[in-house]
Amino acid sequence: MTHSLHRHGSRESLRNDFVFLATPAAGINHEGSKEKLIRILDLIYQLGPANIGSYETGTILAGATIEEIKARLAEVPRVRTAFSSREKVKELIRQVKEEDLGLSITVSGLIEEVLAMAQELSIQPHSVNLSLGVHGRTADLPSEEILEFVTMCGHGMISARLVQDTIDRVKKGNLTPEQAARRIASPCVCGIFNPDRARELFQKYVPLHRHVPALAPEGPAARDLGSGALS
Repeated sequence: MTHSLHRHGSRESLRNDFVFLATPAAGINHEGSKEKLIRILDLIYQLGPANIGSYETGTILAGATIEEIKARLAEVPRVRTAFSSREKVKELIRQVKEEDLGLSITVSGLIEEVLAMAQELSIQPHSVNLSLGVHGRTADLPSEEILEFVTMCGHGMISARLVQDTIDRVKKGNLTPEQAARRIASPCVCGIFNPDRARELFQKYVPLHRHVPALAPEGPAARDLGSGALS
C-alpha cells in the first residue's frame, strides 16, 4: 500500500506510528470475505486503535461507529486503521495470524520496527515496499512542518491551507492540540491518519503561557509513523 509510505517527520516522531490494512483480492477471494473483515475489525477495536475508517462511512474521528463501518463494508471490503502503540499492532498481527483468515495484510511503519515484529512473530513477509522520498520540483511542496501533517493522509485529502490555519489557531490559543488534530483529521476518510501523532506535533505551537501538556500514551509505546510496508 504505497499511500501509507510517504509520511514525513523525524524518526522519533515516526517511531510508534503504524498503519494496518487488511483486504481480500478482488476476483480471487473477495466473495464471502465480509465476515472475515468484520472479525478483524472486532480485533482492532478491542485493542484500541488511534483511528479506523471506511470510504463508505468516514472515520471514527468524524463520528462513524464501528457498527456502521462493519454494516457498510463494500463488496470488496477493506479495513484501514492506525495505531500509536507497537505492542498493540504486534498483538493484532499475532491474533490475525492465529485466526488464519487467508487475507492480505499490510503493515506500514519504520522498516526496522515492522521487520522486528515480523521476526518476533515468526512471519516471513511476502514483499517489502520502501519509500525513496519525493523527487522533482520539490520547491513547490509545502514546508516540512506542513508535510508532517498532510502526508498522514496518503490520498491527499488534507490540504496545506487547512493545516496552516489550524497551526495559526493553536498559536493563538484558540485550539488545543487535541482539538487541532481532530479538525485536520476529518477530511481523511480511509482511517490511516494518526490523531495521536498529530496532537504531539501540534504541541510545539502552543503558546508558552498557555501550554497544554501532552496526554499520556495509552499503551507501553508512545506515538509515531513510518516509511516501510510489509505484506
